[in-house]
Amino acid sequence: MAGPQAPRPNELARRIVAQLRVAADMARAAEACAAAGQTDQALALLCDIEPALYEVTTLLNAASS
Repeated sequence: MAGPQAPRPNELARRIVAQLRVAADMARAAEACAAAGQTDQALALLCDIEPALYEVTTLLNAASS
Protein backbone atom coordinates (compact mmCIF):
# COMPACT_ATOMS: atom_id res chain seq x y z
CA MET A 1 0.00 0.00 0.00
CA ALA A 2 1.44 3.40 -0.98
CA GLY A 3 1.85 6.22 1.52
CA PRO A 4 -0.05 9.50 1.33
CA GLN A 5 0.45 11.35 -1.91
CA ALA A 6 2.30 14.67 -1.68
CA PRO A 7 0.27 17.72 -2.66
CA ARG A 8 0.78 19.03 -6.17
CA PRO A 9 3.10 22.03 -6.59
CA ASN A 10 0.25 24.40 -7.41
CA GLU A 11 -1.66 23.27 -4.31
CA LEU A 12 1.45 23.69 -2.16
CA ALA A 13 2.01 27.18 -3.56
CA ARG A 14 -1.62 28.14 -2.91
CA ARG A 15 -1.44 26.93 0.69
CA ILE A 16 1.92 28.64 1.30
CA VAL A 17 0.62 31.94 -0.08
CA ALA A 18 -2.48 31.69 2.10
CA GLN A 19 -0.42 31.13 5.25
CA LEU A 20 2.00 33.93 4.38
CA ARG A 21 -0.96 36.28 3.89
CA VAL A 22 -2.22 35.35 7.36
CA ALA A 23 1.22 36.08 8.82
CA ALA A 24 1.54 39.36 6.90
CA ASP A 25 -1.93 40.50 8.01
CA MET A 26 -1.05 39.75 11.62
CA ALA A 27 2.26 41.60 11.30
CA ARG A 28 0.46 44.65 9.90
CA ALA A 29 -2.02 44.53 12.77
CA ALA A 30 0.86 44.27 15.25
CA GLU A 31 2.52 47.25 13.59
CA ALA A 32 -0.67 49.29 13.93
CA CYS A 33 -1.02 48.31 17.59
CA ALA A 34 2.58 49.28 18.29
CA ALA A 35 2.11 52.62 16.54
CA ALA A 36 -0.96 53.23 18.72
CA GLY A 37 1.05 52.47 21.86
CA GLN A 38 -0.57 49.09 22.45
CA THR A 39 2.71 47.22 22.85
CA ASP A 40 1.25 44.27 24.77
CA GLN A 41 -1.29 43.64 22.00
CA ALA A 42 1.42 44.07 19.35
CA LEU A 43 3.62 41.47 21.03
CA ALA A 44 0.70 39.08 21.42
CA LEU A 45 -0.08 39.34 17.71
CA LEU A 46 3.55 38.78 16.78
CA CYS A 47 3.67 35.65 18.94
CA ASP A 48 0.50 34.40 17.22
CA ILE A 49 2.25 34.50 13.82
CA GLU A 50 4.33 31.41 14.64
CA PRO A 51 1.69 28.77 13.75
CA ALA A 52 1.26 30.21 10.24
CA LEU A 53 5.02 30.26 9.69
CA TYR A 54 5.32 26.72 11.05
CA GLU A 55 2.71 25.61 8.51
CA VAL A 56 4.72 27.25 5.72
CA THR A 57 7.86 25.43 6.88
CA THR A 58 5.95 22.14 6.98
CA LEU A 59 4.65 22.70 3.45
CA LEU A 60 8.12 23.57 2.17
CA ASN A 61 9.51 20.42 3.76
CA ALA A 62 6.78 18.39 2.08
CA ALA A 63 7.65 19.96 -1.26
CA SER A 64 11.30 19.02 -0.91
CA SER A 65 10.60 15.41 0.04
